Amino acid sequence: MSKPVVEPLRGEAAWRAAKKGVAERNEEAYARGRKERAERDHAQMARRVAQEREADRNIRQPAH
Repeated sequence: MSKPVVEPLRGEAAWRAAKKGVAERNEEAYARGRKERAERDHAQMARRVAQEREADRNIRQPAH
């Protein structure tokens, strides 16, 4: 069997295919951005908690 000849899309079909491709790439980029933001926020929160714990350890109790 020979492969059927596939002609490139033309007109509105080509436009719709291009638009769909852009939308898919945008969604992938948004997903990457959300993941990177979550990782960055988590790391920042962990650093802040560690700093607060260190500060709490350094607090002196008042003498009576």
